Amino acid sequence: MSTSFLIVICLASFLCLLWLLRRDKVSLGLPIAYLYSLLLIHVPGAFAHVAGSDVLRNSDLVNLAMRYTALGTIFFVLGCWWARTLGSHAITTKTSADRLRFWWYCVFGGWALIFGLTPLYDIPSFNAVGDKGGSIWMLGVLLGLRDAFRQRDRKWIVIWTCALLVYPVAVLVFGGFLSYGSAAVIVVCAALTVSTRSYGRVVLGIVVFTYVSLSIYVNYFEHRTEIRKEVWSNGSRREKVDAVLNSFVGFQFFDPSNPQHLIDLDERLNENYFVGLAARRIELGQVSYLKGESLWEGLIALVPRVVWHEKPVHGGSPHIVSKMTGLRFNSQTSFGVGNVMELQINFGTPGVAIGFFVLGWAIGKLDLKAAIAERRGEQGAAIMYFLPCVAMIQPNGSIVEVTGGAAAAFVAAYLWSRLWIHHVGRRRPFSERTPSQPAAIAPPMPSSM
Repeated sequence: MSTSFLIVICLASFLCLLWLLRRDKVSLGLPIAYLYSLLLIHVPGAFAHVAGSDVLRNSDLVNLAMRYTALGTIFFVLGCWWARTLGSHAITTKTSADRLRFWWYCVFGGWALIFGLTPLYDIPSFNAVGDKGGSIWMLGVLLGLRDAFRQRDRKWIVIWTCALLVYPVAVLVFGGFLSYGSAAVIVVCAALTVSTRSYGRVVLGIVVFTYVSLSIYVNYFEHRTEIRKEVWSNGSRREKVDAVLNSFVGFQFFDPSNPQHLIDLDERLNENYFVGLAARRIELGQVSYLKGESLWEGLIALVPRVVWHEKPVHGGSPHIVSKMTGLRFNSQTSFGVGNVMELQINFGTPGVAIGFFVLGWAIGKLDLKAAIAERRGEQGAAIMYFLPCVAMIQPNGSIVEVTGGAAAAFVAAYLWSRLWIHHVGRRRPFSERTPSQPAAIAPPMPSSM
């Protein structure tokens, strides 16, 4: 199959998932966030090889990898579908609750953990719990922004949009990284793809969002060395902000006919090269399948480091990539094996199919339960399902990071939930503003899939 056709399969899978979640709209959009993030590190690079086949090399490896990616997207959607067919999740009305207080509780609590308690991150296990627990701010912004769009309240749309941009801007200005902030934006905005009434507007919005994102990326990538040099220096905050702003002077929109833009996509948004190289080396007998070795490490990752201080597994996976591809990476390079590659190098095609089905089922089920809990006003339960689900949205990470992150997120979610239920949530509402009351939701029709 041609690379172009494989790209079409990936996009078709994404549209099928969008249709599935929009049927009853009982979703926070987290499966959309995962699949979009997965395609973002595979499809742009594959497209670059289609548009610039005379400029880029190793297109055969990209094609080989895209076969596994396309297969993974299909089975991910099937897993999500299966998660939503087991048991009824019909809900008649939205239960009354102090939602505005809850939204700001999530936002300020997450910001306090991320920006205020970083000195405590040296404590074993607190690093993981603090990192995953800080993601609660996304839940508050997600729900607030969704409600503002439902009510078409421009003032609150601006307020929640500004709240959304706090973390990405801070990470870029003071850390020099674009990926962490963009991942958070994808999680929040994915909810709007489910709640927005017009399917056509959703598709158009995704296209515009993707094009703008790629345009920002190519401009950032061209200046990232200068940005990080200034950001990581001892300069003033003003100098760091100026370094970021100066990188976007002469902003260029993404142009598929520009060879440099295609090279930029191939550099950082093309996991396919590594997936294809590992698969080819396995075919040639240069390396062997791991046969579950890294998956076993994922189970070990569930044990807290505070309990097992000498635990032999760590986040990050450059050693796996180096072993399977034969490439050597700089010791300071942070490189994730990615879900497609890790499943393929363990069990081949069956591993990709089964692994993505399980991943789709898990994310789909957690997303469904989080949406149901939020609609019923069970806000503590919504946190319990939301944070572990967000922690699993790591398509560029390893199984160790997915399982270990989900476990840490569960601990953080439990603490946030207890604090809300027993303390903050019991106080008198500080606002009489009532979120939108959606129409009753009918039971979902039997799937034709």
